[in-house]
Amino acid sequence: MSRRKIKEWGGSSLAELQARWERESIFLYGSIDSTNEAARELAAEGAPGGTIVLCREQTAGRGRAGHAWHSPKDSGLYLSLILRPTDLSHPPLVSLLAGLGIVERLEMDFPGLAPGLKWPNDLVAAGLKLGGILAEATWVESRPEHLVIGVGVNVRPLDSSAPGEIVGRATAMQSVLGESVRLREVADAVIAGLESRLARIPPALDADLLSRVDRYDWLRDRRARLTLPGQDEGLAGACVGIAPDGALLFRPDRGALRRVTDGVVDPWA
Repeated sequence: MSRRKIKEWGGSSLAELQARWERESIFLYGSIDSTNEAARELAAEGAPGGTIVLCREQTAGRGRAGHAWHSPKDSGLYLSLILRPTDLSHPPLVSLLAGLGIVERLEMDFPGLAPGLKWPNDLVAAGLKLGGILAEATWVESRPEHLVIGVGVNVRPLDSSAPGEIVGRATAMQSVLGESVRLREVADAVIAGLESRLARIPPALDADLLSRVDRYDWLRDRRARLTLPGQDEGLAGACVGIAPDGALLFRPDRGALRRVTDGVVDPWA
């Protein structure tokens, strides 16, 4: 689709954002289909690692498993970052580490938000969904050619255009904090958080990273319903932590502890 570039985003010009984030490769759009789609195309054309794609509105924003991401104009942060890792031995850790970096910086920059991580790729605040992460890698044989990390964060309160399925399950930064929040300051935190944790992607979480993830693990010791791929009926049980490889540890009400690498966990069911 045709994508119209803009010269200003979040109250700052392109030149101001380039200076703010210390990079030339920043692309700003008005209304586009998806920042991840734009970033993937730019990466395929040779855009360098560290390239940032931002837009005011997404018409086909995507979340995990092809779910749509509600992206109304100027209401949230819709950002994608291109990385070019030389090694990506354990892709499932990417979303988890991206989320860790983001919540660490959001907590630092926005006192009172108290953000958490909901496995495998959601951000939460005040017990509700605040944002999501979508990591997409492109490979050449066994080597990662590029990695695109898409992040959506609800900044301004949800309005009547929000789909019914997210009403009562989602929130926004301004709703939690009770004050105005600037989009570019949220972008500051997200970019710094992503680059702090994804500069090197380890093959497994070491003791320090496990401890940090555990601190923000919103599902820890929480009852939920787990639905595995290809199954219609979920399992009731409790989430008991995250394994070093990024798997969710889930204890069903009946049966042995499970390591979950793919599935939907619904604590609101």
